[in-house]
Amino acid sequence: GEELPFASRRAFDAVIRSRAVVLDEIAARNRSLYSGSDPETAGLANEYAAARDRVARLVIQGPTGGDPAVYQTDLAASRAEKDRAERALMARSVEFRRERSLDQAGFDEVARGLSSSGALVAYVRYYRIDPERSGQSSELSWDEGAAEYAAFLLPRSSTRPILVPLGPADPIDALVAELRRLISSALTAGPIAGKRTTDQYRWAGARLRETVWDPVAARIADSSRVFVVPDGALNLVDFAALPVGDSQYLVERGPFIHYLSAERDVLGYGAAPETGGLLALGDPAFDEPSLFAALAPGGVPVKMDETYRLASAATYRGPSSSCSGFRSMHFRPLPATGDEVDEVVALWLKESDGPEAEPAKRDDVIGLRGSAASEAAFKALAPGARTIHLATHGFFLGDGCTSTMGGTMRTAAGGAAPAVVGDNPLLLSGFALAGANHRDAAGPDEEDGILTAEEIAAMDLSGVRWAVLSGCDTGLGEIRAGEGVLGLRRAFQVAGAHTVVMSLRPVEDEASREWMRALYANRFSRGMSTVDAVHEAKLALLQQRRAAGESTHPIYWAGFIASGDWR
Repeated sequence: GEELPFASRRAFDAVIRSRAVVLDEIAARNRSLYSGSDPETAGLANEYAAARDRVARLVIQGPTGGDPAVYQTDLAASRAEKDRAERALMARSVEFRRERSLDQAGFDEVARGLSSSGALVAYVRYYRIDPERSGQSSELSWDEGAAEYAAFLLPRSSTRPILVPLGPADPIDALVAELRRLISSALTAGPIAGKRTTDQYRWAGARLRETVWDPVAARIADSSRVFVVPDGALNLVDFAALPVGDSQYLVERGPFIHYLSAERDVLGYGAAPETGGLLALGDPAFDEPSLFAALAPGGVPVKMDETYRLASAATYRGPSSSCSGFRSMHFRPLPATGDEVDEVVALWLKESDGPEAEPAKRDDVIGLRGSAASEAAFKALAPGARTIHLATHGFFLGDGCTSTMGGTMRTAAGGAAPAVVGDNPLLLSGFALAGANHRDAAGPDEEDGILTAEEIAAMDLSGVRWAVLSGCDTGLGEIRAGEGVLGLRRAFQVAGAHTVVMSLRPVEDEASREWMRALYANRFSRGMSTVDAVHEAKLALLQQRRAAGESTHPIYWAGFIASGDWR
């Protein structure tokens, strides 16, 4: 690519202003609602959240043996109520209307915000203009068969962007798909990824690195930290895990990499309140019946049992579940996620130091397991937390059921209840919490144990610095050009969380627990920034395996990435 300062600047400015605009508008609306003191607005916000919950519950439960026509009528009425509440909120929220009218930040603001923090690499998947068709019409015509990738670069301490063409999109998308297929194959091959699976991964990963990373790396070689804004299929790539040389990976050779949803994220997320502590949920009692009045003795559901706070560690992890339609999906126990909760709690309480270290206050710590790790508990406690850790089954009702390792719950959209197909993407992903296997028993005013991304997006999580989603595929969702991935990661961002730590694939159980232990030790005990804590966690586990002569396949050390505030 050539340096074309003026043309590249204008093009990059247009990309920045158009990236993730829907995310920004929804997040701005949420901020205006939860920051206001107007009682009427607060009441409308509560009505809207309740309506979103009702829609999510109906979509997840599907027709439960009754008349399908009645179900569809109820679902349509709930959606209409949600739309009505949303329109009322938009009309009431003056601050939201004012924020929508503000000019979005462009290249100049991003360049100043980036300053000397590091280099910026912004990928773009785009369609070329068809000059012949455009010449015959007053409107631009896009050649939809000629999608391509390019990268805009802004080197450290520079105000001159560089445009680097990367070539046709189809071969790049195919490389990403092949790399993900090989990762899934390694996970299902057995407890140890052998030399053959590692070699296959390295071959495919090197081809992808040569195509999308090497052309930009030489131009930002003096930057120790690189902010990456992915687009298209590149949203599903952990660049740090791409192979380099005969045996190494980019995490060993390259810069510290951190992900952003949009270039404007370098401008910061504002100061999070210094209040709040840790909320960690794990080892939910998926088969707990007493959370529902219809199944509880005497017809009265139990309340949260405080004895589950700081509970003792479990000793094993349950097997992964089979892949089937969501209506028949059964979530199996994950006892080792309870170990993970206890370890995170212990690290929080341990004496800490450093500029980013969290305060070690026992009163700020809530660790929930068993029946206490419920949807109702999460909704009640998460808005007051500073760090959220969710260790449980994650699900994404995506295209096909290609992986179920580590308890991932995925199924083809066609296998779900008819109402799910083509629905809001935020209804197609979520977490299983206590009582999830009895979700059909939930009454109209009860939580069903399935926490959807739609419900999370309706919450106020503006005080959350870290949302750590310790499950399989928690960073997946529906990919939309220019808007990123619509799923759990988007839900937490809309709700106001500053940083989301998530997985882009199935994650191996014990490796995930070790990675999380390293991550929190870096953050809580050593006071590292997010970008440093994530990088060092990957590097430490990789080096340990190499020193022990064990497989260095990324399934063991590169399960998670972070997106959002890098501090």
